[in-house]
Formats: sequence, C-alpha cells, structure tokens
Amino acid sequence: MGQRNYGRSSPVAVRAAGTIGTDPLPFERYGKSSFPAVPAEDGGAGGDRTRRWTINGDFVALPPNGVARYAREVTLALDALLDEGHPLARGLELDLAVPRREQLPLQAIGIRVVPEFNKPRLPQFWVQMQLPRHVEGGLLSFCNLAPVALTRQIACIHDLHTRLMPESYGRGFRWAHRFILPLLGRRAAHITTVSQLSRQHLIKYGIAPQEKITVTYNGSDHAERWDADRSKLQIRPDRPYVLCLGRDQKYKNVELLVRLAPLLDALGLDLWMAGEIDEAHISRFAQPKPDNLRLLGRISDDDFKKALSDALCFLFPSRIEGFGLPAVEAMRIGCPVVASTSPCLPEVCRDAALYADPDDLAHWARAVLDIQRYPDLRQRLIEAGHKRSLSYSWRSIAEIYLELMLQVDAMALR
Repeated sequence: MGQRNYGRSSPVAVRAAGTIGTDPLPFERYGKSSFPAVPAEDGGAGGDRTRRWTINGDFVALPPNGVARYAREVTLALDALLDEGHPLARGLELDLAVPRREQLPLQAIGIRVVPEFNKPRLPQFWVQMQLPRHVEGGLLSFCNLAPVALTRQIACIHDLHTRLMPESYGRGFRWAHRFILPLLGRRAAHITTVSQLSRQHLIKYGIAPQEKITVTYNGSDHAERWDADRSKLQIRPDRPYVLCLGRDQKYKNVELLVRLAPLLDALGLDLWMAGEIDEAHISRFAQPKPDNLRLLGRISDDDFKKALSDALCFLFPSRIEGFGLPAVEAMRIGCPVVASTSPCLPEVCRDAALYADPDDLAHWARAVLDIQRYPDLRQRLIEAGHKRSLSYSWRSIAEIYLELMLQVDAMALR
C-alpha cells in the first residue's frame, strides 16, 4: 500500500489542518458516517471478522523520555478502550510485540515477545529486521523510527530535532533519522505527530504531505498516578527553590539555567536541577558550580511530583520541543511554569505560563521575580495551568488512533 490521500472530507485530514487557536484542543468527536466504514463482511463496524493490529513495543527498551512515555501511555489508553468495548474498537484485535519481557498492566492487549537476535543491542535491528516478520495486519509505531518495510502502518514522528538542532545528537543517531524518516513518511499509511509546529516541520522538510499527518498532542493524566508520599526525595530546603530539568543535549539549554543560578541566588532562591547531568557538564558553563545549584540526579515520577509540589515555579528554557511534556506535567501538578518563547511551548501552554527568551537571562530572572513577588499571579498561573493540562488526554489520543486504524483498514480494502 503506497501513499494515500485521505481527501478533504476525511475527519483525519480536517483535524490535521486545524489549529490550536481555540479551546478546547482539536479532539473532535465524529459519528459513524464521518469515516470510511469497513465492510461488515471484512470485520468493520458491525462486522464479525477480526481486524488485526500490532503495537511496535520497541519503547520498552528505550531510556525513559517523552517519546517512551507517549508510547506507553497511548498503549495503556488503547487497552482501556478495548477492555471497555469502545465502539471504535469493535472487531479489533490488538497485541504488543516487545523485544524482551516487560510487565505492563494490560487487560485486553496481549503481549508477544519477539526475542532480539543481536547482543549487544544494535539500534533499529529489531525494529527494521525482526519485527516486520511478526506483524499480521497493521502496525502502530509510536517512537519516531519504525519499519520502513511495512506500509499498512500508522507511525508517530514526534519532531525533526536532528535536522533543526543536529549538534544535540551523535552522528549515528542523526544518520538513522535522516535516512529512515523520509522513507517512513512516504511508505506508511498515515503519520501522526505531537504539535502543529512538528507537523509544519514534517511538511517543510518533505517527510509527508499535510493531508497525511494528524496532530495528536500528548496527554497529562498520567501525572495523576504519581504519589508524592511514595517519594524518597528529601526536601527540607533552607530556602525556597525553583525546579528545572538538566540534560546534556544542547537544545535543552542547560547553559542558561546554570548562568541563571547566581541571579536566583540574589533573589534568595535555590535552583534544583533533576536529570542525568553532572558537575563536569556544569563546569563547562560555570566554575565553580554555583552554591545554590542542587543536582538531584535522575529522579522517579513520584519524586518529580514532590519536587514540583514544593517549588516556587518550574523553568523550561528549551530552544525547541516537539511538545514539551514536562511543562504540561508541571501544570497538572499545580506548579507555575516559566517557559521558553521558542517553538512549540507557546502553542502548547498558551496563556497558562509566563514566557522568556531562551537567551535573555534578565528576562528569566524577572519572570521568576514576578512569581515570587505577586502571590495572585502565581495562583492565577496554577489555576490556568491546571485547566490547560486537562485539555491533554491520553484517552482522546487513543480514540484518534482507533479512528485512524479504521480509516487505514477501509483504504486497504479499496
């Protein structure tokens, strides 16, 4: 099955062409007549024959990050919809193919282990060479790179950071993305992505045409499962603090955070940085390490919730993001957010955050000072942020995928 044009009347095309200019987010609900029905004798809506799809479970072997979170949470949401007998899931048989055994709380989706042949693990060998041999029907791939051999596939490409900020990645990683993504965009039945900005980039760089791309965004409701009481993080600060995340990728803009620390110190604030960042990396930007900078290392979700709950605010100065999930997680927990003016955070956070230029230290310091000085502003940001976060639902995203699977199944029968 080659490239498909779903046409102007398609609900998928309509959603993809929408903007985030009005609330709520474009998670419209469609009636049965709004997508092509799979004929009953072939297992469509009202049919008896099974429609088979497999989820690409390569995410179980990925390091914990936003892409792996997306894959896991969409899988859990799809499982819940199948388990409750959602109308869009009628006749659908869905399983999860994984490279190794993994404990996931799934009720309706079966887990199938496709053992990796290569030891040590070679990136993409399992995805490109092994997985396609074990897929019957369609494939859902949620983590950027996916099997280019399969055309009956819906693949999520989260961003094009390897093109936009290539210096943030190693040569092999960049090569894999530059080679695979254009092939995937041409061959997959449909592409999803996580923001209008990412969709524009996919179109600009020729990865896929606009009518073939659907924006799903991310969800935020997973943060409700986090429990600060389970946290092992010791929070007995001598003075108030602001929280941020530290990663060594250049687009995350750790340099600004390190240079900001002395300005925060002058405001009587500490800067707590969570993530896999060490003093050697910090020393590239400040020697010695600022006294008010506390490196937490990698922390659990429960720790993150506890740290957010007690922080004055959360700083997110990325130069670019596909979606910016940590900012929305902070909003869900009730922590005010100061975000970068760089794409796509204004699209995602809208008026529920303060914004600062990613290169302007004084701008960031003023934003933090405003939150510190004006309790009413801080409370407004908390309330607006929580309301905004409620717009992002994994269930809504799973429903989009159910609609897309019906659409692809219908097109395959034409």
